[in-house]
Amino acid sequence: ELVASCEQLTFRDASPVLAKPGHEVYQDLELTTDIPEDSLLLALAKRVEADLQEALDRLVPAALDYPFVINDFIVQRYAPGQQGITPHRDHVRYRGLVVIVVLSGAGKFWVCGDREGGNAREIPGSPGVLLLMRAPDFAGRSDRPFHALSDITETRYSFGMRHDVSL
Repeated sequence: ELVASCEQLTFRDASPVLAKPGHEVYQDLELTTDIPEDSLLLALAKRVEADLQEALDRLVPAALDYPFVINDFIVQRYAPGQQGITPHRDHVRYRGLVVIVVLSGAGKFWVCGDREGGNAREIPGSPGVLLLMRAPDFAGRSDRPFHALSDITETRYSFGMRHDVSL
């Protein structure tokens, strides 16, 4: 049902190059942030938010000193043969945790030590997997992991959820 919800959305091509010279991120994918209020995706986001907050509340010491609120949503679609996205870090305005739910498809999601892909490690991400990445403020840290997606062999839908402090 979640994939069917994605298939009803209107996607646009991602900007092929982001960032300033020397820090370029290359993207070959489609995306949308236009998700209807009654979408099953937003119902999923509410559940994820509640479950993560419950888990965060159990941590001692606390990993965050404020409630984790998901207020930024993106669906990304990667078709077989597309290049995906090169190593990058999510914007500093995203705080606490970055949540990605893999809804369908196959591709290689990986984290690495730098923009060039050094010390790359693949993170298993088959359909149904929920990936969590730290963002600034998590456990008092300010660093953000470099990550990328490549080697798309089946149409991949992923649903990203974040706490954007600028909203």
